[in-house]
Amino acid sequence: MTGNQQRNVVLHPEFVNGKYALYTRPQDDFINAGNGGGIGWALIDDITHAEIKEEIIINHRHYHTIKEVKNGEGPHPIKTPQGWLHLAHGVRGCAAGLRYVLYLYMTALDEPWRLIAEPAGYFLAPQGEERVGDVSNVLFSNGWIADDDGTVYIYYASSDTRMHVATSTVDRLVDYCLHTPADGLRSATSVAAINELIDRNEVFLKK
Repeated sequence: MTGNQQRNVVLHPEFVNGKYALYTRPQDDFINAGNGGGIGWALIDDITHAEIKEEIIINHRHYHTIKEVKNGEGPHPIKTPQGWLHLAHGVRGCAAGLRYVLYLYMTALDEPWRLIAEPAGYFLAPQGEERVGDVSNVLFSNGWIADDDGTVYIYYASSDTRMHVATSTVDRLVDYCLHTPADGLRSATSVAAINELIDRNEVFLKK
């Protein structure tokens, strides 16, 4: 690996330009993200002696969002006709400490490092008894499975104490990604996105 601390690394399911592809998580040290900008992407020649020579950030951390402190790739992405579907975790600080949630994003089929969709906010967040345990207020991905019929089983842990499984479908998750507005990163743009959704719903209801 490079000189950076890598908190977790995920292998892309297919070769890219004849090379292994990795989703990385560069950090200054094991705990603090520091200058690590988010989820990285790197190609390597030899999986037995993985050396990252060049790394780019494909999914950035952003201040005052669900991933302002840290973010990291979850299981390997699922290949869909519209693009690669990713499940990741995001961390932010709040009055109760660090809050871990899960979120989705998508990258291009032909260029898996290129972001094509990222819905604002979280996909799954801890609620009720999920907030209570050894490390409270935390959801973390343990993997997912996409069956041939399109069903997706999403395995996750809550507060480092319990295991859960949520079910959805590839089509529903892709629709959510492609039709949910991205975070505008400012209050004014967030309000504008909500107003646009309201206007669209009003037009739909009048039909």
